[in-house]
Parts: sequence; structure tokens; C-alpha cells
Amino acid sequence: MDVGIGTYTAMEFDEAVEATRQALADRGFGILHEIDLTATLKTKIDKDIERVLILGACNPGFAGDAFDVSKEVALLLPCNVVVRESSGGCVIEAQNPALLAQVISGGLQDMADELSAQMRSMMKDLTR
Repeated sequence: MDVGIGTYTAMEFDEAVEATRQALADRGFGILHEIDLTATLKTKIDKDIERVLILGACNPGFAGDAFDVSKEVALLLPCNVVVRESSGGCVIEAQNPALLAQVISGGLQDMADELSAQMRSMMKDLTR
């Protein structure tokens, strides 16, 4: 199983970030935090990398239902969605929700399958 579900888009970085935010919101996800990996690595270890933004996305309905099944699910939340500059565009990747069902036993398979389908749909929408 793949760790992530992703796509490549010809969008510029800022456009890809905004399109990703909107695509997540359209699917009921909020952004709990953002990590500017580029700035963090530059500040902490003086390392230059391409632009990378990590969005900590959470669908409250799913999170609440999954938490009812297993409190350990909190260790895997929020779902990271990464927008990364690549030659001529951006790579957009989301943590594969199917991993939840593999890592935590009991009752998460249907929810993980539904969320995986939403992520695949989102990536299809973001491919340009």
C-alpha cells in the first residue's frame, strides 16, 4: 500500500496551495496547522530546498467517528497534505487514509476506504 495519494499539477505553487485548500474545504476538511518546511529548514539548519508546505487537514466528522472506534487514532491525526514545488509545477500528496485501517485494528476500514476515495477524487480535481 502506498503511503500517499498524489498528483502532479502544472499550477504555480501559490495557486496549487489555494486550490488544495479549496478542494479540502469542499470535502469537509479544515486546516488545523501549516508547516512551511522550506522556511523551517532554512532557519534551523540553513538548508535550501524547493517550496514545500504541509497542511494538517482534518475532517471533524471522520475524526470523531474514528476516535470513537480507537483513541489511538489521535496519534495519526491530522492527515498531512503536502504541496511541493516540482519542475514546471507542483506535486500534491495526501497521507493515505487507508493506513489508519492497517495500523489501528477494528472498525476503521469503511471510514478509511471512504476517505481514500475522497482523496483520490480530490487529486483528480487538482490535476491540471
